[in-house]
Amino acid sequence: MNRRALFLALCALVVAGVLSALGTIAYLAHIHALASDLITSAREIRTKVDAEREIAAWRKRSGENFWQESDHLGGDHNYDGQIDNSAIVRLRIVEPTVVTVGITIRDGRLRCVTIIESTGWYPVASVWINEWFEETPNRLHVGGHNRPHDALVEFPSSLPEEERAKAFAINTKCLTKFGGCKTADDILAGVWQLQ
Repeated sequence: MNRRALFLALCALVVAGVLSALGTIAYLAHIHALASDLITSAREIRTKVDAEREIAAWRKRSGENFWQESDHLGGDHNYDGQIDNSAIVRLRIVEPTVVTVGITIRDGRLRCVTIIESTGWYPVASVWINEWFEETPNRLHVGGHNRPHDALVEFPSSLPEEERAKAFAINTKCLTKFGGCKTADDILAGVWQLQ
């Protein structure tokens, strides 16, 4: 093989590497933006009409199959949408991470909006957020049986906006962070101080 052929092969390898890196960066930025938008959509849901609007908007944006529908005992009808980084996990750049938004409707009324972010294979860390639209105490509750790795945040829809904003401040960068997030506090900064 002559030097020119070797040089061209090396250039092709470098170009392929750069394009692959740029593609990976673009993909990570895309899923980060999608997950952030999904959480923003969940935060904007205050009524059943809002929920129906957001469900329709995400179906238009991401396809008819974005929302997985299911029925449960007691009459709950759930819509669950997910954004994950599974397409890039095999490169071992990031930990597997998923952001899920669930909308629960019962008897034609909005019952709950749930946001879950889990990271790691088992998962290593996760945060569940439930905003209830039923009669519940007007306070924010934080719990977790596997502290500091898992946290559950529950609050009524009547919670003041400032506290509500803190509860929805999920770190979607866990989808793109090298090594992933390791604790519930990485996913929702200050989670244990919310109460």
